[in-house]
Amino acid sequence: MKPIYDYLPTYHQVEANNLKGLQPGFVVAQMEIAESAKADLLTDGMFENGHICAITSDGIVKATGDEKALFIHYTEPLNTLFNGAKFFAVDVSAECGRLVQLIPGDEWMSDMDPEDVCIEGRIVELTSSDGQSSDDWYKVVTLPDGTPAHHYMFLG
Repeated sequence: MKPIYDYLPTYHQVEANNLKGLQPGFVVAQMEIAESAKADLLTDGMFENGHICAITSDGIVKATGDEKALFIHYTEPLNTLFNGAKFFAVDVSAECGRLVQLIPGDEWMSDMDPEDVCIEGRIVELTSSDGQSSDDWYKVVTLPDGTPAHHYMFLG
């Protein structure tokens, strides 16, 4: 018999290794997604963690890389009963997602594909073969629950 978790929808996850914007409170928490961006940012009405965004007078939009400030959508699940990050996304009909401003040097892991995250010259994927560090940290290729993932860094 399968556990009930196998029947729940799953969403993209973020493991915030070093999001410096969380420390001083560079967070946008009460802004709606722009109507023009809902097709790019929502999955069945849910706002998944890991999207790279920008803010405009119309609301939150998907980042193109031309914006001065970039943000990552990172709303932490409040579930404390089990490790359920992959079952969590923000229902935008009930609440707003939380954007954290990216600061050069920010690092995170996500199960989102590099083509959905990397912006040339601004966000890069880090791997152990690139030689950025002799530390074995970049050899980790899974999130805490075992989901395959990628390391990313914001360059500025």
